[in-house]
Amino acid sequence: MRITILAAALAATAFPLAAQDAALLLGVERYEEFRRLSGGDDLRAADDALTDAGYDVEMAIDADGRAMLPQINRFVAGADEAGRLIAALSGRFYTDGARTWLLAADARQPSLFGMGDTAVSIDSLLQVLAQTPGQALLVLGVDSGDDDAIGNLLNAGLGDLEVPQGVSVVIATPNTVDDLLEEATRPGADIAAYVRDNRRMRMIGYQPARLVLQAEDSATPAPAPTPRPTEDPSAAAWAAARRADTADAYRDFLFDYPGSPNAAEARRRLDDIENDPVRLAEIAEDAMNLTRNERRAIQRNLTILEYNTRGVDGIFGPGSRGAIRNWQQRNGFEQTSFLTREQINRIDAQASRRRAEIEAEEARAREEALRLDRAYWDETGARGDEAGYRAYLNRYPEGIFAGEAQAKLDEITGAAREREEEAQRQAQQEQGNAAQEQERRLNVNPVLARLIESRLDQLGFNPGRVDGRFDRDTRGAISRYQSNRGLPATGYLSEPTLARLLADSFGR
Repeated sequence: MRITILAAALAATAFPLAAQDAALLLGVERYEEFRRLSGGDDLRAADDALTDAGYDVEMAIDADGRAMLPQINRFVAGADEAGRLIAALSGRFYTDGARTWLLAADARQPSLFGMGDTAVSIDSLLQVLAQTPGQALLVLGVDSGDDDAIGNLLNAGLGDLEVPQGVSVVIATPNTVDDLLEEATRPGADIAAYVRDNRRMRMIGYQPARLVLQAEDSATPAPAPTPRPTEDPSAAAWAAARRADTADAYRDFLFDYPGSPNAAEARRRLDDIENDPVRLAEIAEDAMNLTRNERRAIQRNLTILEYNTRGVDGIFGPGSRGAIRNWQQRNGFEQTSFLTREQINRIDAQASRRRAEIEAEEARAREEALRLDRAYWDETGARGDEAGYRAYLNRYPEGIFAGEAQAKLDEITGAAREREEEAQRQAQQEQGNAAQEQERRLNVNPVLARLIESRLDQLGFNPGRVDGRFDRDTRGAISRYQSNRGLPATGYLSEPTLARLLADSFGR
């Protein structure tokens, strides 16, 4: 709680200026491998205001990682004795969700394991700023549309920043960073109120009700008065052109105010826009007016060529742009991720060739499979026996000769089944004849027959009508009785059956 209380006290109290107050300005508008970031270098305009306010300013604009390093090191060294610290960074950021980096001008495709000396760690910078709690400001100029996925684990933009106590972080658009910094150097200016009133800014981390970095009773000597310059009539038009930041806006400005003090800067910005290779490539691709089906065809072709577009949906998202960029790199084109008609035709030709190769490979594979099928048939089914047919069908149930093998096997098994059934019928016939002969020898007269039918009925075997004649119902009752008593179920009387039946009768 002491740090928080101290920070609140620092925010509410006007502090005398420290001679070693430090500021760091890092801005990147033009990248070697990425699209130009409009307004990325605007923060350079705050250099004079920060210097006049007593800050030792370290600045690197459109610098590569090696050129940024000396300024960063001097800022870190000066932070030890500083009473106030300001750091402002504009450019392209990327994050793994927890950590965040600013890409230097020479940065290439970001990696989960860092970018070496081509990226600046925002998390490390926050720890430096934590040395002056309550008087530490970090301003990040971030492109609002910079949120594309980079691979499976990285995203463009900012992650979840872990802001130390007493450090205020303002997230703004690149073209508003210089205005915020100039406001921070104005005596008595409340930065917190300024951010609250600006829809293009938001504050995280330490958010006091008032945040004043430049006290009204600042000890910094006021600069010698200079004659008030006459107001530039082109100033409003220049501000409007900068907000639009388009080629047409700068052309209109130069047409209306060719002699403006900002004309040279307007021409430079116009030249950057018109000659940005990535932008030119994007314009060229847009001019082709590719339909969604044409984009799907390109995605399918890239997929055939083993470039992962992460889907074939007719939408050129990060996956498709990455696949195009990789194809361009492998084929010697500038890696813009945007296509020309020549490149589309070449991709189509390569994909057609690859499809033909795949079809040829599949044809060779099919021919080899047929050869192996026939060879196995020669060693099994072609021999004409049951074992051979079964062996072939086990290996090739859908093979060339599967139908023939199954038909032959059915013939073999069908003939065997018929022989078995005939043998069973013959046995049953012989058994029936023997049973009939046994009953004939018993000389059952009608009286005995009626008695037998009556007893079967009483025992619950339903012999049908009791009339002394053994019909089908009687035979069925005799058979059921025999089965029930563990005797051969022939349906004909035998000595054991008659004896058991009579015994059952007398037993009742």
